[in-house]
Amino acid sequence: MHGHDYAVKLQIAYHSKFFDHTLDFRIVNNLVKNIIEELDHKIILPGNSQSMKILPERRGENWHISILGKEYSFPKKDVKIIDDVEQTTCENIARFLHKKITMKLKEVDESKALSHLTVILSETEGNEVKYSSKIV
Repeated sequence: MHGHDYAVKLQIAYHSKFFDHTLDFRIVNNLVKNIIEELDHKIILPGNSQSMKILPERRGENWHISILGKEYSFPKKDVKIIDDVEQTTCENIARFLHKKITMKLKEVDESKALSHLTVILSETEGNEVKYSSKIV
């Protein structure tokens, strides 16, 4: 386990027939902010790890984490478990963000003008990953 201060950028593409369509970036920024807050100042753990065991402690207020012979205990409120990943790599977090942001964009894009979303996630300056896919 280790930590980073991530930076997130988005690139959004439109279907060409909607070239004159406008997107209110205040809405996009707000929905992205809400998603980012799920991860902000959290210990991000993989929910599908083969080497890490995550179990609730007796009173249910903490997660007990066992990895590579070390034991940790964290308050549940300080932890975000990403269920469908084996490791919390930059690539997997970018994919997680892409999935969540795509779902929210579909809710606000009534005209179906959006065609493609790219999430750019930076761990540190100069070290970034892009996850890109069509919005279907």
